[in-house]
Amino acid sequence: MNIIFHGAAHEVGKSCIEIESAGAQYLLDAGVKFIQGGVIYPEFLDRISKVDAVFLSHAHMDHAGALPFFEHKKLDCPIYTTPMTWKIANLLLEDAYHIAQLSKMHPAYKKRDIRRATRDVKNVEYDHEYTTPDGNVRFRYLNAGHIPGSASILLELEGKRILYTADMSSEPTRLMSASTIMQQMIAMTHTWGAPLDVLIVETTYGNREHPPRAETEKRFLTAVRTAHARGGNVLIPAFGVGRAQEILLILAQLPQHIPIYLDGMARKIAQVIIHDDDPYVRARDALKGVMHRVNIATRQTREAIADGRGAVIVSTSGMLQGGPSVFYTERMYTRQDSTIILTGYQVEGTRGRSLWEDRLFYRHGKAFSVSCDVQKFDFSAHYGMSAIHETIEKIPHKKLILQHGDHSALDAVAQYARTHVSSDIYTPYIGDVISV
Repeated sequence: MNIIFHGAAHEVGKSCIEIESAGAQYLLDAGVKFIQGGVIYPEFLDRISKVDAVFLSHAHMDHAGALPFFEHKKLDCPIYTTPMTWKIANLLLEDAYHIAQLSKMHPAYKKRDIRRATRDVKNVEYDHEYTTPDGNVRFRYLNAGHIPGSASILLELEGKRILYTADMSSEPTRLMSASTIMQQMIAMTHTWGAPLDVLIVETTYGNREHPPRAETEKRFLTAVRTAHARGGNVLIPAFGVGRAQEILLILAQLPQHIPIYLDGMARKIAQVIIHDDDPYVRARDALKGVMHRVNIATRQTREAIADGRGAVIVSTSGMLQGGPSVFYTERMYTRQDSTIILTGYQVEGTRGRSLWEDRLFYRHGKAFSVSCDVQKFDFSAHYGMSAIHETIEKIPHKKLILQHGDHSALDAVAQYARTHVSSDIYTPYIGDVISV
């Protein structure tokens, strides 16, 4: 059996891991990577001629964005995922296609390919065991705590067990219950009487800790109130899945006279979260209440909101790569009375990263200096450094594969692992093959 990396190797983006077993090819995720001016796909997709199954961990586009490409190439195969994940992924894929068309970028697939992908989706429930049609793979989905519908995936093939954590969070948020993967895997390996053969973990925050959530929320609300008092607008770019809804739950503590607006894909996704009974979403009723308070921005009202004063605007996308948040930034970046508050990880090469690190806003390929206030708070839905350490120390395993992190984060986890676990440790680059 071979494990081959086609993305998220020494990078965050285009997660795509191939498992080659007994003449069959299985994929863990199939994502894209956002860069200035567009997206890039895993390169091997241009060469692939057969896929036997795709195991989709969650709906974020860096894990799901390349799925319609399979339909475009007529590579029909089952796509396994939770019901919530596909409902959200379908919305995000259609939105991404629409944005690409507006930006005059050339998507790698047609809109009809998104609809075709739906035919291949096979919904799975958490903590149930399933088998692929060819009988080669037994698998189960476990709560990852990352976003609604997210899962870590346990696979058994050729008599060997592989756990792909995908993106996970070990701390509860206002919206989500925490992952229980570590406790489950400790119990399972005890029952098996043997360790995992392979543990594949993400290392996004492998070299830093998250501040206490309650403290972050308090500082965030103070920043919003202070910014609002200056008289300008407050823009909060947020990821449409999970992050935007969590931010709304926090903003609900603001006084009623402060108007809160919601724009972008987060509007539809909030309705999916409210109406889909996902067992690990812990604030459906609270979110429903918040949605009654917020004002829904539309194309017709967007300009008036942006040019006005005193609005708190939550809008996608969270890294300013597209969506209404770019429109609001264009109207605000020269206004000294206004504030942009980033709330999550900003991938290298995105507008959000440039805004935060360089105080530059890229518009039509040109960089412009930013006059408005820019702040950033850590509301990450990924586990932090200590939780990563605890995961690799406490889950028994023979081989440890570190991925989904930039060089510094990944190398920090690798250095820790070499002195604290006895397993074989791998930090693959794209194209690397690991034999199991």
